[in-house]
Amino acid sequence: MSDDGERASGVINTWQEKKVPLHFEQEKLVKWFTEERGAVFYLMFGITYNCQLKCPHCCVGNYENEPLRQLTTEEVKDVLDQANKAFIINFFGGEPTMRPDLMELIKYASERSIYVLCDTNGLKITKDYARQLKDNGLEILYVSIDSPHPEEHDRLRGMKGLFEKATQGIKNALEVGLKCELSTYITKENLANGDFERVIQLARDLGATGVRYLLPTPAGRWLYHPEVVLSKEEEKKVRKIAKFPYVCRDFYFQNQSSSQCRGLSDNVYFYISPYGEVQPCCFIPLKFGNIREEPLNTILERMWGHSMFNECWVKEECPMISKEFRAKYIDTIPKGCKLPFRM
Repeated sequence: MSDDGERASGVINTWQEKKVPLHFEQEKLVKWFTEERGAVFYLMFGITYNCQLKCPHCCVGNYENEPLRQLTTEEVKDVLDQANKAFIINFFGGEPTMRPDLMELIKYASERSIYVLCDTNGLKITKDYARQLKDNGLEILYVSIDSPHPEEHDRLRGMKGLFEKATQGIKNALEVGLKCELSTYITKENLANGDFERVIQLARDLGATGVRYLLPTPAGRWLYHPEVVLSKEEEKKVRKIAKFPYVCRDFYFQNQSSSQCRGLSDNVYFYISPYGEVQPCCFIPLKFGNIREEPLNTILERMWGHSMFNECWVKEECPMISKEFRAKYIDTIPKGCKLPFRM
């Protein structure tokens, strides 16, 4: 077996040992590592900024929602063709289920990648809808739960009764055999008062596949609120609570033991907006090109060749919590400028 093949087998064995809830087809994975691997490992694809909610913590809340600029079905498919063969395609929003072509896009992506994931607020996840997601090739559905307390979750998202609908959506997904994880975020408050741990327990009570959490990041509607960032002691507390792999940070391939982002530091993760803008991450309001104007690989070469990716902070932590990065790239964005800002 080649070195790549041995590496693939090692990855599979590790995931199996840790009970990472991904479907393993050894032959398919080994083939990807040895023959099919291209420039794209993990694509977070924002396919719409439409959403029924207006969450104060939304990580894309500082991008304007302009539905007429949204990529068409064929344009999204063209990106998926260019990303062939990606390891992961993660459909993101806004609210992806508001796109009437979501099932078509999931099916298309599942034929051109190894795993397809999707984020949702859970409003539209009826049993029939969940079955369609599964039948079209979705691997994991992430349902956002901000608080274990129904009234607090509803308040944070601005819709009464949302908690009940979201948790029912989780149950519906699980009932039809679709893997479903709770997606949540940590704040200083919910870490201190135990609500983060209660969300994990809620997931276990519901029988969910796991919990994905995000560390608080000064991005989106929190862009100019660096005070949300956890202290080193608070991060240590998170690591004691978050037992991988049932509880994982951001995605399974992330560094679980620090605030470092392996996706950026290893040049294997990036974001495409609903308008085709290519960004290092949806948190980082900087764009390096548009797939309507240039081939994806051309833009990725420009982005990953940029000097910011050689800066020490990329290897040490999420750039958006780095004072040096923010001083050089965020604080210098002209006030009132439409985001993301073109580099």
